[in-house]
Amino acid sequence: MGKGASLRFWVSIPVLSGALAVGGCAATRVPTAPTVALARADTAVQQAEASKAPLYAPSELRIAREKLLSARAAMDGADYDRARHLAEQAAVDAQLAQARGAAGDAQHDADELRRTVDALRAEAVRPVIP
Repeated sequence: MGKGASLRFWVSIPVLSGALAVGGCAATRVPTAPTVALARADTAVQQAEASKAPLYAPSELRIAREKLLSARAAMDGADYDRARHLAEQAAVDAQLAQARGAAGDAQHDADELRRTVDALRAEAVRPVIP
């Protein structure tokens, strides 16, 4: 082993050790609490509750509320991965409830408009008595 090879060997040891240490630290990362995901889910559920979802999509809204409660329980138990997953599901379920509520409301408005148009048509073809 020549002088150049020996130097490379001794230089490579700290470099390799540093790379392993950095990789090891990344692998043992402590999970953080999913506070942002819970806040988003909470906001989504509140928005759904304020929309027409309670009237037209009560089961979807109930599911979103239940998942949000489960996410909070998982958060309290420090099961952060489960809490994050449930919070994301709750937000999506709340958005679905809100969308179905809006669709139900639009359908109701369309039905009402259709009845009004039908009444106007019936009035237009009714004979006028002098």
